[in-house]
Amino acid sequence: MTSQSRAGLWKRWLGPDPALHPLYMQQALACGFFVIAGIVGPVVCAWQGAPRWAWVALLIAEWGCAAGFSVMVRSGWTARFADPLLVGAQILAGAVLGAAMYLMLGPYRGLVIGPLVLALAFAMLRIGRRETQFLTVFAFAAVAGVALLGALVWPERFPWWDEAVNVAVLSMCIPGIGLLAIQVAQVRAKLEQQERELREALVKIERLATHDSLTGLPNRRHGEQALVAALERLDRGDQPLALALLDLDKFKSINDTHGHSKGDEVLRCFAKLGRASLRRTDLLVRWGGEEFLLLMHGHEPQMALERLQEAVRKNTEPLPFRFSAGWVHAQKGDTADRLIEQADAALYRAKEQGRDRAVRA
Repeated sequence: MTSQSRAGLWKRWLGPDPALHPLYMQQALACGFFVIAGIVGPVVCAWQGAPRWAWVALLIAEWGCAAGFSVMVRSGWTARFADPLLVGAQILAGAVLGAAMYLMLGPYRGLVIGPLVLALAFAMLRIGRRETQFLTVFAFAAVAGVALLGALVWPERFPWWDEAVNVAVLSMCIPGIGLLAIQVAQVRAKLEQQERELREALVKIERLATHDSLTGLPNRRHGEQALVAALERLDRGDQPLALALLDLDKFKSINDTHGHSKGDEVLRCFAKLGRASLRRTDLLVRWGGEEFLLLMHGHEPQMALERLQEAVRKNTEPLPFRFSAGWVHAQKGDTADRLIEQADAALYRAKEQGRDRAVRA
């Protein structure tokens, strides 16, 4: 197979989604581990005189794990789990097969310890502290158990001194892995906490950049972006769109008579009434001062404005107030500036006609 063909196979294995490449690369590494163990282990076992059925079963089990886990991960079936790589399951399988190999490798059985410790070290980078500690205890118990079994049943093949040395080496490595797992878990928890705090800070910054601090409504910058996006959707055949400019009537006299703090309360009250009476698909924006922009999707913009006017007319807190509005239906090919200019002209006519009304351009 040429290098180009191998590269093509590797690309097909990784797939088109770059976000999944690290997962598939790690599974390829685990698959390679099982494949190599499925070659070296049975060969050495056969050389040491293990029964044919034993090393054939070992070969089938190792290669079966390589194929089975790879198919489950690569097919996406494991994506439903918190650990899509099935690290815990693969380590458990490796520990069981390692314990079986320990009984068949003869004088080379100590070779099982190194790969097993390496696998446990890899596990703690993928799973939590408790899972890693469980796997380390399980792996230690599996190898120590077969070592004790060998020393009791076949003392001529498993001398007590050799098994004591192997178990001692394993007992030195296992606590180290456990302590390191605790430290890694603490570092991961701290990083996850910092990531959460960073996401929350970004959300707050985004809200500050796109919302008015007084009323909590989207600000002019956000409104301009929303208007441009709505016009683009309209050009693609989206639902009808209407735009209105709203202005609180005689707002200057409210500030002059009752003070700016009362005027701020009126602005907040208007925003609250707007959120309560308008549809979810409508967008009310603080355009500037006492002026607001309203984007209305659908076929009944006049009814949306009437609902808002009715809510304002019934309101008496913090004091009675009214608003005037000018609105316009958007057409395909309209620009934001043109619509705002038309709505502003209609708003001017509403003021001239006596305020507290909505006039269509």
